[in-house]
Amino acid sequence: MPQVISLGLDGAAWHKLDRLVEDGRMPNLEGLIESGTRAPLRSVTPPVTCPAWRCSTTGKNPGKLGVFWWMNLDRDAGTITTPDSTSFESADLWEYLSQDGYKSAVVNVPMTYPPGKLDGLMVSGFGMPMDSTTGTEIPITYPPGYEQELRDDYDWQSTVDNIDTPAGLEQTYEVIRSRLELLIDLIEEDFDYIHLTVFYINMLQHKYGDSEETNRAWELIDEYLGQLPSEDTLLLIYSDHGHAEIENTFVVNQWLIENGYLSLSSESGESVIESVYTRLKSLGVSPKRLAASARSLLPESAYGRVIPSKYPIGSHDLPSRINWDDTTAVAFSQGPLYLNRDRLGSKYESVREELQQKLTSLTYQGDGVLDSVEQAEQVYEGPYVDQAPDLLLTSANGWEIYGGIVPSVFDSQPMSWTSGNDPEGMMLINGPSVASQTLSERSILDIAPTILAYLESPIPEDMDGTPLTQVFPDRDLSVDTRTPHEPSTRQYQTDSEELTQQLEDLGYLE
Repeated sequence: MPQVISLGLDGAAWHKLDRLVEDGRMPNLEGLIESGTRAPLRSVTPPVTCPAWRCSTTGKNPGKLGVFWWMNLDRDAGTITTPDSTSFESADLWEYLSQDGYKSAVVNVPMTYPPGKLDGLMVSGFGMPMDSTTGTEIPITYPPGYEQELRDDYDWQSTVDNIDTPAGLEQTYEVIRSRLELLIDLIEEDFDYIHLTVFYINMLQHKYGDSEETNRAWELIDEYLGQLPSEDTLLLIYSDHGHAEIENTFVVNQWLIENGYLSLSSESGESVIESVYTRLKSLGVSPKRLAASARSLLPESAYGRVIPSKYPIGSHDLPSRINWDDTTAVAFSQGPLYLNRDRLGSKYESVREELQQKLTSLTYQGDGVLDSVEQAEQVYEGPYVDQAPDLLLTSANGWEIYGGIVPSVFDSQPMSWTSGNDPEGMMLINGPSVASQTLSERSILDIAPTILAYLESPIPEDMDGTPLTQVFPDRDLSVDTRTPHEPSTRQYQTDSEELTQQLEDLGYLE
């Protein structure tokens, strides 16, 4: 029997789970809540799957990892890059556990591809190749041979096609079920620490919000919660961030264009976009969705004739469409904003403060658009802060920050998703010596040191999180520290274009 089971539920939030419990739809979760410790869990900024999951498993803020969002802007080259497991400059908690003689099974943590070595088993999560059903050039598991067992025993699929179709929806449920079935089987094996992340529950929330399509998946998860041990095993359930309904959209790069901070190349054809957009909007048609449908159905040549500007411009296309010589700032969805430091020179600080003030005071129809606008040094600490976005924008309640470009700064409808990410996630701990209590908000960075402390494994001195010893009032946990060590060496080079395509398909780079 494992000593610790850690279950990650991507995008889970108490406001949603509590409603399902009240409606009697998650009885197993209700029982765990009654006998365990719960708390809201504060994510990192921006509250995004990448890098939040790896922040939880390293106990460090992004300034110590060197990864801040799904994509990082290379200011010198004027290009965007996608991270993989090797981009995170830190060892994870399972590497320390391996050092201390504990055997771990780590399954489906986003951004763990290619997999690293550990004492036990690793199955890479989101970020692995789109088709891993017939074998991959780079293994998705460690040890590599386990990949075949996944395909034979669990019909393992790495991604879901067309989640917004009936067939894709059913495929999504089966992907979630396969992950949970593997977790149940791993419990019977000789592992001390097991972690599973259920990633696609949040993709359902993005596409379907709080609808029955999403509720069905939560009920499926609850079925498996009833099969998890909690008397002799510490059960830790937590999310990387929460979720919230989207009602309005702030098109940040269009705002930057209109205010003279961002310049597009001449072939972008804004005037053509604007006339088409205005007409469609007057008819009550979402031009973005219409253009996206045309882009998927029409050949490239035909699409170019129908929509000459190739509208909308997605985040992944921005670097090739920007006139960098005349651009001061560019932003991405969910809030990272980069300044052109070389162009600004000595004016950098004054322009950053100017932008911060303007964006902080931004309103639409009398309401604030952004909850906060912070400088990198206010958010992060560590050796990689100089690589971070210069400003971090956090949307106000009900708002989405959209990183693509359409000719309207504000829109009273979602551009990408029905439900977006929220900084407040959830945490629930149950098991031996765990008190029945509700704590005030804790940090996602507290997860890794809490697990290490529970297993009496020394905590690396450079972790930012704090072990939640108050969860175990009957145990006298001694919190020892240790010198950090380097992450395990990775021997593979991944294809960044494939991850970019996955992110685009799921709506992150629209």
